[in-house]
Amino acid sequence: MALTVRPVGRINFVLRTLAVTGMAFALQFLGDELLHLTLLSRPAYALQRVAVFGVVGGLLLAVIDGRLLEAGAARWYRYPAYIVWFLATSLTAIWPPAWPIGLALFVLLLLAGGTLPARPGLLSDSLPSSPLEALNEAPAPIKSRQPRLLVGPIGFLRGLLTVACIWLPLIRLEETSANGTGAWIARLGYFLLGVVCFVRVLGRLEDAGRLPRPRYGFLLIGLVLLVGVVHRSGRTANPADRYVFLFSVAASVASMVHPWLRLITGYEALALFVLIQAPLALLPSKPKLASAGRPLEEGSKKRTPVPKTNELALCGPLEYMRIITVIACLGVPLIYMDHAFAGTVGSWIARLGYFVLGFFWLAFANGRLEDAGLAHSWNPPQYALVITVACLMPLAFHWVNGYGALAIFVLIQVPTVFLKSKAVPEEDLTESGI
Repeated sequence: MALTVRPVGRINFVLRTLAVTGMAFALQFLGDELLHLTLLSRPAYALQRVAVFGVVGGLLLAVIDGRLLEAGAARWYRYPAYIVWFLATSLTAIWPPAWPIGLALFVLLLLAGGTLPARPGLLSDSLPSSPLEALNEAPAPIKSRQPRLLVGPIGFLRGLLTVACIWLPLIRLEETSANGTGAWIARLGYFLLGVVCFVRVLGRLEDAGRLPRPRYGFLLIGLVLLVGVVHRSGRTANPADRYVFLFSVAASVASMVHPWLRLITGYEALALFVLIQAPLALLPSKPKLASAGRPLEEGSKKRTPVPKTNELALCGPLEYMRIITVIACLGVPLIYMDHAFAGTVGSWIARLGYFVLGFFWLAFANGRLEDAGLAHSWNPPQYALVITVACLMPLAFHWVNGYGALAIFVLIQVPTVFLKSKAVPEEDLTESGI
């Protein structure tokens, strides 16, 4: 389905261009401070900055198209306009002394877009020529925007737990890599998880009917840019001149907060990250309305289809615990073999055994959740992720040995005994001939 291009006025074009440019610089500043992108080599840093500005600049194409539509200009002018913006914002990353050229190109783009005259017949074409024509024109039905990213309270908490379970190994990987390849993989993971958390927070706020207006997003971009300017001025200016700066109070706060943030570990930062977002689960969900304006009934909610599991993997509570016990008994000799052979062929055979046992455990865990009626949505992957992290992270920190991790694996799944099996529908019983 083609997107509808709406006309964009002169002032609106200037403001939107400034907003997109500010967003690109704000994202770059966050990447420099949170992902330590400044540690990259000069060519790599320039390449990633060009990529960031190129992706964010895609938002500007709709603005340029709208401005060209109002001015009645050819649409192919969008490409020279985008290239001018891209060169103006990315040239300093490739060649820092060329910042006056970049600034001049940016001002030229704003002047060109802000001075293009509107097409004279744009408004007259949209007005009816006669009162009879105005009566015959029926107004188009207004389509209400259907939200797609609604996140309920329970789903939001489960998402926080899932993000924390993925974040913990990334912190460990960054600590053990010492600014190597693993550290950059971990920082890339931080960025992706941050995007996921941002989308889920917006979905939780929209589900509660408290989604902030766009102007708050622009305010947030302005605050990030302000912090970036203060931070850079504090690093380049003399300490005596720093407090003469217009935002001296903000500079003082930033100078006090930044060293404090460096004192906390990654695990403490993750705990703060989770605790700050947890109160969002207390917001009640806003009642949803159907297309006809009536409240949705409880039975009309769409559910995610449940993937069918092999009938051999379906198991009740006690049967699942017997399977877990058998897996634990088979894992004990594998752990002994792994320690005894210490990296030789026997150790790799033991690790292959871990993989086979893990495969069978995933199948039976999914069968246990389906037997309890909980295998819908993301429940099986989240369950497997939580169990895996709870067992392996203490082993990675050397708090326990392999046998201790195996004991945690068994004990943490004991609560599945209290999950009752769901009732089998009568039609299923007649189809099976029971």
